[in-house]
Amino acid sequence: MHWWNDLWLNEGFASFIEYLGVDSRDQFIVSTLHSVFNLDGTLGSHPIIQKVENPDQITEIFDTITYSKGSSLVRMLEDFLGETIFRRAVTNYLNEYKYQNAVTGNFFAEIDKLGLDFNVTDIMLTWTVQMGLPVVTIAKVTDTEYKLTQKRFLSNPNDYNVVHEPSEFNYRWSIPITYTTSQDPTVKREWFYHDKSEITITVPTAVDWIKFNYDQVGYYRVNYDQSLWASLANQMVAKPEAFSAGDRASLLNDAFALADATQLPYEIAFDMTKYLAKEMDYVPWSVAASKLTSLKRTLFYTSSYAKFKKYATALIEPIYTSLTWTVGEDHLDNRLRVTALSAACSLGLESCLTEGGQQFKAWLATPDKRPSPDVRETVYYYGMQSVGNQEIWETVWELFINEADASEKSKLMYGLAAVQEPWLLQRYIDLAWNEEYVRGQDYFTCLTYISANPMGESLVWDYVREHWPQLVARFGLNERYLGNLIPSITARFHTQTKLEEMEQFFAKYPEAGAGTAARVRALETVKNNIVWLAENLESVDAWLEQQQRLN
Repeated sequence: MHWWNDLWLNEGFASFIEYLGVDSRDQFIVSTLHSVFNLDGTLGSHPIIQKVENPDQITEIFDTITYSKGSSLVRMLEDFLGETIFRRAVTNYLNEYKYQNAVTGNFFAEIDKLGLDFNVTDIMLTWTVQMGLPVVTIAKVTDTEYKLTQKRFLSNPNDYNVVHEPSEFNYRWSIPITYTTSQDPTVKREWFYHDKSEITITVPTAVDWIKFNYDQVGYYRVNYDQSLWASLANQMVAKPEAFSAGDRASLLNDAFALADATQLPYEIAFDMTKYLAKEMDYVPWSVAASKLTSLKRTLFYTSSYAKFKKYATALIEPIYTSLTWTVGEDHLDNRLRVTALSAACSLGLESCLTEGGQQFKAWLATPDKRPSPDVRETVYYYGMQSVGNQEIWETVWELFINEADASEKSKLMYGLAAVQEPWLLQRYIDLAWNEEYVRGQDYFTCLTYISANPMGESLVWDYVREHWPQLVARFGLNERYLGNLIPSITARFHTQTKLEEMEQFFAKYPEAGAGTAARVRALETVKNNIVWLAENLESVDAWLEQQQRLN
């Protein structure tokens, strides 16, 4: 890397190779891709190549875009090149620039030296110098023809009406299109270049369904005509294994992201969940559980919450019951188990909370006999939530401060944040400032844990605003984790009042250092939350009401 501008070339590659090393490509989708989609779909994003001119910007650029978008683009590049060509190009690049510095263009130039049918430098320029991602919309023209168009995807519909940062490509991308059909599971490929307003995909015969962006390897979202969404949802219910686990995950993720952005009716997104009773794979359930728990927090203070809780707990109960709390040998089964247990307890499934409380009490009776490592955090957190009181909290606090193992200490720190007594949470916030109790490198994680508890959210927000000068004096504005604390605390704010509190706080303390971009992201997230309730609450409530009548 010649300069910090091209940091993604180092970190994006490293992040992608991590998944290759442990052969977990499907998990990349939920661990890396979806989180950066959320950020890159806002005006708080930035290109992966950008000017870096001072130390604060150096610190700031070590972020989700650099790591997760960088690795996602490397993943897409490997796919459309093919594994053999990709590895040859990387080998040539490393040999050519060993013991030297390099820039992004050097890597793409090495690929183009292989004499491919397309120009990789020109294609990848559309992805590296402009922020954001596209959504490709599929319209059925005839039984065998499909028209594809593209535009920038923005999660807040109001953002389409504001002035955007200029882009030399006008927020259009050269997109590697992939698709499979009910007639042919073989992945087919086409290019949708940035200078084309639309392209047409033709299939040999009429098909029951067509699925674009195989395994969500392309860095783009896909929207369909409502009839095409319906055919995909019907196939998911009839025979989910017709799609790979990655495709099932991508359909769920795209549907809810598009519904959140008011580009798809919410009832269609909910219809995509009907097949989940047959789902036994970790990756799709990770998407579903994440969305269900996110909706729980969004609807928590609305009149729709009771109806949502009934729907969500009914959806999660079968997988919870089938998996149980008994840990097995298979890694992915255990990841699915942890995901299902955590979601079931979070959504308020009584049997889950009761069992969590019982296991928690059993552990407190004999603290040396700890729960299995896979479910330990779940037991600590939801046990504390279910049965925690002052006496129990203080018992766990003593175990926490006397624990020498850093990993176990982190799990206990997480569990302490689940207590439902606000005054105990306030005490926890105050105690955490003392580095004899909570190490400096764990302090922001601790506050984030407390703020994730609805009882602690406003407590942490008030504390940070009131103690900002002390936080800056202790950690410094160049500490990016201090900057990232703000979006972590405020991610679930959803009212104009909270937005104004944030704006007033930023006006009072305008110097943000390495947290400048984090403040922009935080404001964008809260604006999106406000718009979500205004645009989607009515339709979500209507769908939930309909489900109650049907059941």
